[in-house]
Formats: sequence, structure tokens, C-alpha cells
Amino acid sequence: MKRLIYPALLGLALAGCSSSSTEQSATVPVEPTVSQSVITQRLAPEVAVPAPETAALAAPVPAAHSLGRDVVYQGELNLAVADFEQASAGINRLLVRHDSYLSTAHEERANGQQRQEMTIKVPPVEFAALVADLSRLGHVENKDIASTDITADLVQAATNLAAKKAAVAKYQQQLAHATNPADARHLEAQTQQLRLDLAADQARLQQLGARSAWAVLTLHYYQVLPAPEPSAPLPTFAPQFLTAFYRGWSVILSILVALTNFWPLGLLGAVATWAVRRWRQRQPAEL
Repeated sequence: MKRLIYPALLGLALAGCSSSSTEQSATVPVEPTVSQSVITQRLAPEVAVPAPETAALAAPVPAAHSLGRDVVYQGELNLAVADFEQASAGINRLLVRHDSYLSTAHEERANGQQRQEMTIKVPPVEFAALVADLSRLGHVENKDIASTDITADLVQAATNLAAKKAAVAKYQQQLAHATNPADARHLEAQTQQLRLDLAADQARLQQLGARSAWAVLTLHYYQVLPAPEPSAPLPTFAPQFLTAFYRGWSVILSILVALTNFWPLGLLGAVATWAVRRWRQRQPAEL
């Protein structure tokens, strides 16, 4: 009997020890290691939750950031070329190479020069390369390059456009649920005004986009024309002879002009001569 009691007591003691160790392990918290906390901070950065008003105003900004940097390039280049026709052919080849096109052109010959002025539209990414290639066609007398960053203007125009579209949609919803005729007319007037402003903002946004889509280069180039060869000099007496000839002819013309002043006397003399002859013809007949 005693042999059976001792093993039973020993089993109960072992069971009690195992239950106490289980309770201690359950109550002790597991602290994260330093590496785990650092990884958690890197993977989950703090995110500030904006207020409803701030979130509504900042909604169009991501779309504006997708526009990137928009820069308007303008330039003016003056060249003196040795061969006008060869330079013109080179310019045409460069326009094709740089995906550009000629907007306006004016050519003239004056003051011993053959000149041409043209306005070239070129993609912004090709602007610097085109200017460099054109500068090799002749001697650069003047070169002015300017650029304007219109990114802020595009972002502002896009933001205004999105805000007014949201306002138009809001007024249309209110107009659909309006029961008072006065409120309906007021909402309709506001919606109409917003639509006009929306059209103006769309036109401005398109204008800014068109400005940034093409760079403008004004090109002037000219060639000094060779002076005409002088004719063979006249003999020494030839100018004097020509001068005397013209002077004698001028004297004759002056005499004719002077005699013209006395045409009344000539007329009276002719009448008197006719009268005398008439009288003489009658005298023998009477005798």
C-alpha cells in the first residue's frame, strides 16, 4: 500500500510544478528587440491626417505635380553668312533634323545686302541643339536667349479649374433639390457665372500649354552682295562735249520759251500784213 501512495504523491507534485511554470510564462510579456522596433518605424512612418477642409483644398495638387516643369524658351540669332543660298539650304535641313517648322519668313535685297528674317517654332528639348547648329552656318553677330518657368502658372490654372468644376457640380446638385424659385434663380445665375469663369480658365490653361509646347526662335541672316564692276571711263573730251550739247539744246529751248511770250505781237503782225496785202490788191482795180 505504501508503495502505491509514494508514486501518487510524486505525480501530484510534478503536476503542480508544471502548472506554475505555465502561469509564469503566460504572465511575462515578450518585449520586442531593438532591430524589430527600428524596422517597424521605417516601414510605418507617421502620417498626418489632414482636416476635411485641408484635404478638399489639396485634392487637385497631385494632378498638378504630374505636369512637371514647363519652361518657355525664346531666342534671337543674327548671322552673317558667306553664301546666302547655301545657308538657306542648311537651315531647311536643320529644321527637318530638329523637328521644327517655319512660322514666318521675309526676304529682301537692300543697301547692298540680301537679308532674310524668319520665325522658327522648335520643340523645347531641341531648342539648344538647333541654336548651336544654326550658329555654325555663319558668323554670329548677336544671340539672345531667354527662358520663363510657367510651372506655377500652370499649377494655379489647373487648381482654379478643378475648384470651379467642383463648385459647378455642387451648385447643380443644390439646383436639382431647390424648391424655392428665388433660390433656384440665384443658383442658376451663380452656375452660369462659374461656367464662364471655367471657360476662361480652360482657355488660359490651353494657352499656357501651347506656349510651353513650342519654343520660338527669331533668326536674321544676311550676305553682303558684291559691288558692281565700274564701267570703262569716258575720254576727257566726252564729258565736255556732252555738256556743250545739252547746254546748246537748253539755249534753243530757252529762246523758244522767250518767243512764246510775244505771241500776241505775232498775231497782230500777221493780221496787219494780211490787211496791207488786201488793200494793195484793191488799189490797181480802182485805178
